[in-house]
Amino acid sequence: MQHTKSVIRGVGHYVPPRVVTNHDLSTIMETSNEWIVERTGILERHFVDEGVHTSHLAEQAVRNLFDNTGLGVKDVDYILFATLSPDFYFPGVGPILQNRMGFHRIPALDIRTQCSGFVYGVSTADALIRSGQAGRVLLVCAEVQSPVLDMTTAGRDTAVLFGDGAAAVIIESQSGSRSQILKDQNSGILDSILGSDGSGAEALCLRAPGSASVGFIRHEDIEKGNTRPKMDGRTVFKNAVTRMAEVVSEILERNKVSASEIDLVIPHQANMRINEFLREKLHLPKEKVFNNIEKYGNTTSATIPICLSEAIQQGRLKKGDLIVTVAFGAGFTWGANLLRW
Repeated sequence: MQHTKSVIRGVGHYVPPRVVTNHDLSTIMETSNEWIVERTGILERHFVDEGVHTSHLAEQAVRNLFDNTGLGVKDVDYILFATLSPDFYFPGVGPILQNRMGFHRIPALDIRTQCSGFVYGVSTADALIRSGQAGRVLLVCAEVQSPVLDMTTAGRDTAVLFGDGAAAVIIESQSGSRSQILKDQNSGILDSILGSDGSGAEALCLRAPGSASVGFIRHEDIEKGNTRPKMDGRTVFKNAVTRMAEVVSEILERNKVSASEIDLVIPHQANMRINEFLREKLHLPKEKVFNNIEKYGNTTSATIPICLSEAIQQGRLKKGDLIVTVAFGAGFTWGANLLRW
């Protein structure tokens, strides 16, 4: 039986040109290249210059996507924008991108699931397409995080982790059979599993501005560092390795796929130790897990699509490959997608 399926048509990414190395950070805080590499696997990250916003990075990523696919603004009928760092507290950055690039007056929806933004976005785009609400969805993941980081020794544990960057994918409708997609190498989004646990919300958060703060934001919030991200690293690490392994196992079992059949796993790039734990849990060789955290750090919602873009450029992702994307982020939120490329 024929039915509507969702296919990723293409990918594009962009990172700002300014590179900040671990050695650069060691000149402004008590840290070292060895300390950062040992704990995270990160060597460097990209930071924006003053005056560059999330929508600016997003626009360049979308333009690169259009160059790769031959599509343009007139070919898109829905925008999903995943970010934790919008240009303004409100409105969302999706409509800002829509106006900046001259899209038609199509829907533009922001997704606020932080590091899980891509996997949530893929699931949402798939649902929109399967329900007939959209034919071609632009999913944009973009972050400008460097301006809110505490670049002092006091904020070191969090500041060394994050970078700025953006990526975009086109997800479009095609007709096909589910059995053909899985068995006959036809591309498509096969399945998504999402989860959340709000009991961990305060383990990784930025408290102010927000309605939970008296007066929305006060000088006291700034003095206490509430306008900078805070993280309980041990709690986040423990939950990340558990939930990511669980959700990958669940999506493989639900689709009767063994780990050995997966051609490539693309995990969120938060910490190399988390990704190594996942690889070992799945008994996969290193070449079957794609990582680039050493170059970019944690670009939050943008990590997985940047990996997708680079995997294509490097020839590590080919048509017909069966891949899993998996993420864990603040909220807590997590999820996985099973895709035939």
